[in-house]
Amino acid sequence: MESGTEVVAMDCEMVGLGPQGESGLARCSLVDLHGTVLYDKFIRPEGEITDYRTLISGITPWHMQEATPFAVARLEAPVHPSPVAAQV
Repeated sequence: MESGTEVVAMDCEMVGLGPQGESGLARCSLVDLHGTVLYDKFIRPEGEITDYRTLISGITPWHMQEATPFAVARLEAPVHPSPVAAQV
């Protein structure tokens, strides 16, 4: 493990979407084994945000003003899950 990118930790913050309050991604953070930030962005989910879940997520409407659209963010992520990571 020379670079430390073989081990990556992810944290996501979610907001509620639509009348059912389905979860949508609003922030994604990735760090490597050494704590180096690989990715940290606010992400505008697809769908109408009906609950920012601010007390839990810390997300507010202000964060979404300049947020990266989900369709763009999913192409930007610097790592791609391996089959092993997907099983964990």
